[in-house]
Amino acid sequence: MNNRNVFLCDDDDGVRSSISFLLRQHGLRVVPYASGPELLSAFDQFKNPPRGIVILDVRMEPLSGLQVHEALVSRGMGDRMPVLFLSGHGDIPMAVGAMARGAFHFVEKPYANDALVQLIHKALAAEEQWHARMERHDRLQDLMSSLSRQQVRLMPLVAAGELNKTIAWKMELSIRTVEEHRRKIFDRLSVHSAAELATLLAEARAAGIAIPTGDEPT
Repeated sequence: MNNRNVFLCDDDDGVRSSISFLLRQHGLRVVPYASGPELLSAFDQFKNPPRGIVILDVRMEPLSGLQVHEALVSRGMGDRMPVLFLSGHGDIPMAVGAMARGAFHFVEKPYANDALVQLIHKALAAEEQWHARMERHDRLQDLMSSLSRQQVRLMPLVAAGELNKTIAWKMELSIRTVEEHRRKIFDRLSVHSAAELATLLAEARAAGIAIPTGDEPT
């Protein structure tokens, strides 16, 4: 499946048909489900987590949209797959609560077609961004994993612009060893200066990858 999937779950045949028709006119691939258990069962059969977004009606039987959302979160899909709720006026407090638990947005019925399509495109863009961040995280993690422990500890000092002799003194290494580590760090991380290395380290820390500060004891 491509990453433009819209998994639509609503127990009203008319709503499913009308939304499916609308979205297909805008080039989106709609995968409709008549109930929460049907959607969850289909998701459980995927070898890899599917790409796309989910639209859930709040009031469904035998599982409500909120229960389906909770089940998706428990399956680890809460972050990777934006969920939009279709809610009647009385359902808004419940939908807002679902957003607090990670849902992307809710659409109040009756909805304007253009507004719904626009919101779906925003959700799809958010899904793309999440996967791009994860791919970048994995790439950075792989880069950092290619370094030795000593190189990882030495790296922040190089990024800070410390001289080789200063790094050698701080880490109780020979200057020649520091020079060799510096060369390997630059080579493996594909950077050419301390400034580029500092930028890469800042990006890695922002991605949640643990990087020493350079102040740790040897």
